[in-house]
Amino acid sequence: MEISELIPAVGKSQSIYCRACGRHTELTFVRFDEVVSGIHIQIEGLPMLRCKACSKEQLPDLSQAAILHTHEQATKKNSPRVNVQRRKRTNDFGFTTVKFQYDPDDYFYIPGLTRPWDEGFLQPVFFSRRVLLKYDNSPEYSVQFASTTYGTIYTGSEYISFGINQYGNVVMWLGDIAKLPEAEQYYLRSENIPSDHSIGSEFYDGQIEVKFTDPSIENNLFAQRSEFVDACFSRFGVKIAHLDQEALELAQVFNPPLVDTPKERRHVADVLNKIYLESLDNGALDKISSSIGARNLGSGSLKRLQSILEKIAPTENVAQILSPLFVLYDLRVIYSHLTSSNKSATSLAAIASRLGIPQDSGLADVYRSLMQQLRECFQKLTELIKTKSSK
Repeated sequence: MEISELIPAVGKSQSIYCRACGRHTELTFVRFDEVVSGIHIQIEGLPMLRCKACSKEQLPDLSQAAILHTHEQATKKNSPRVNVQRRKRTNDFGFTTVKFQYDPDDYFYIPGLTRPWDEGFLQPVFFSRRVLLKYDNSPEYSVQFASTTYGTIYTGSEYISFGINQYGNVVMWLGDIAKLPEAEQYYLRSENIPSDHSIGSEFYDGQIEVKFTDPSIENNLFAQRSEFVDACFSRFGVKIAHLDQEALELAQVFNPPLVDTPKERRHVADVLNKIYLESLDNGALDKISSSIGARNLGSGSLKRLQSILEKIAPTENVAQILSPLFVLYDLRVIYSHLTSSNKSATSLAAIASRLGIPQDSGLADVYRSLMQQLRECFQKLTELIKTKSSK
């Protein structure tokens, strides 16, 4: 390695994105062992940005500066070899009276977080995913997702944005946490965990890079579902769904099908049912239904939801609006239960007809059409709830 390779280009800002594949890197600590312009330099615990996807590494600006400084000192001493043990940073940025555990190296070495006018505000603080359960299950709070890795907690007059990283942990900024009441801070502290040095998410993209790419259909659907649940809470004062830990985890790791196999069909239908149907709270729906005098259409959550919507919007074709959700339920029955080939074929043909696609459509076409119609379904339901609640 030549010393010229460590001198950043003028005006070129460092990025968290991998130079090789463009994905988010994460901070790690390595044993640097290189000959740099004739001097053998070893630094233990040097911060490095590593891409988990392709294993490529890149040096943060401060790590490059540390190598340059070490080389300069060795040159002055005419030493051909130097071995350094790096000391971790221990900065306490203050901000909160409640003492949170965090790693200042994240703030100084992950690109985009340092800002001299408000040092430490963007210090990442990590939490177990369980931290969201209180806010998701309490009627005093609400959780809204812009995507599967970017959300906002509303706590009365206050709100705080958060991200969910590739390990399923929740990330918030220290400066944002400081704006919350002390009681909320103590609750957050109870779920505070050590840093895993990974903050790559749509949360980071939006808040730091101001990078709002077109969301995937999966993220778009997830956001529409979140908006619908929030609209119902505003209208009825009851949460009709809970995003429990399992459903949240499934939503984060779920990917569109790549192959059309019986196993993949079962997987897709099962996961989507858990996220969008099984997370509906039948007890909450029953409570709302009774309070508004809706007629009983059945004991299932979808039937109860239908009865509520037909009560508040009697002129709307609610059954048609809800059709994609019933299709999702039927798909799971077809894909996950043992039935004859003839019966399955007949049922799948009926589903294709309801989705408006050719009867011989494969999983990819069924999935694409279903996801689009589910998104439109939740969008229409949200509009219906908001319209009727404003009259």
